[in-house]
Amino acid sequence: MAIINVTPLMDITELIRSNSVNEGDVLLLEEGIYFQTVAVLKNYIRIVAKGPEVIFDGKGILLDAFILPDVVGIGIEGITIRHYRASGILIEFGLGHRIVNNKIHNMLEHGVEVVSSSANLIWKNEISYCYDGVLLIEGSTNNWVIENVATRCYGDGFESFLAPDSNNAFISNKAIRNRNNGIEMYGSNNLAYNNTLIDNGLGIIISQERDSVVIGNKIKGTILGTHFIFEEYTNYFVGGNTIVCNREKGVESNNGQFGIIIDNKISYNGDSGILLGEESSGNLVMNNKLICNVPENITDLGTNNNILNNTDKPCDPCESPKDVCAAFADESDNGNDE
Repeated sequence: MAIINVTPLMDITELIRSNSVNEGDVLLLEEGIYFQTVAVLKNYIRIVAKGPEVIFDGKGILLDAFILPDVVGIGIEGITIRHYRASGILIEFGLGHRIVNNKIHNMLEHGVEVVSSSANLIWKNEISYCYDGVLLIEGSTNNWVIENVATRCYGDGFESFLAPDSNNAFISNKAIRNRNNGIEMYGSNNLAYNNTLIDNGLGIIISQERDSVVIGNKIKGTILGTHFIFEEYTNYFVGGNTIVCNREKGVESNNGQFGIIIDNKISYNGDSGILLGEESSGNLVMNNKLICNVPENITDLGTNNNILNNTDKPCDPCESPKDVCAAFADESDNGNDE
């Protein structure tokens, strides 16, 4: 195993193909502008920026910056990636990759796209002006998406796209001012924990299959919907979240079955705090603190739902979510918002 110095004038794909690079080697990138697409075709190659000015620039011409096709254990660390026509990092049919501390912006498609791949760590990346920040698709499972920031994306901040995209964890990420969802989790047994979602089109969506868990997230300022459960999702758990100053419902279970909504703080939302739709049933709503959600804190239109021990405080006279949230916004402008 060796450390191999790389400059912008070198064809990195051809270097990896050659006999000069073996599994476990580190490609240490000198600072400069790299105009190329890198296909990593060997396992356990580490591609590491030597300094902060290692920049891969597709100049609006090249497709993906890095392609990891059917390989294992690749590390990509500390690189700025910009202006590619597809995705910054594309992982296909592989596993165990470590995508760490990169800055990815201005992609026509996604910051990091994971296709039919498992056991990948995506950690501490900053992603902006892409379609989705991080997309898990086509049976991507058991991935960890931790402490990333996705801002001003045209689609979602973070997404597991369809029912087979299960057993993934989204932990301590920030999704800010993305056009669609902060986090979209299709599939079973996904986790959203301790994420901060601010000023997105929607907050968190869960759909298709069963058993996902949403704990300890902060959701604020969504435009269309906040926490939305649909397509007969079964046995979801929504607990310990702070859901405040969103334009529509705090938590909406359109037709969720046998879910638990517990210990959430839901206040000053512009529609019901918790809405259980006509086709929802068997849900438990317990120990939530609901304050001044309009028109009601809890609206139950479903069947056999159990509502127990919630704090249900209406708006004070002359109080409205709009006025309270405007005051919150003023505090935020003064640097006082947590």
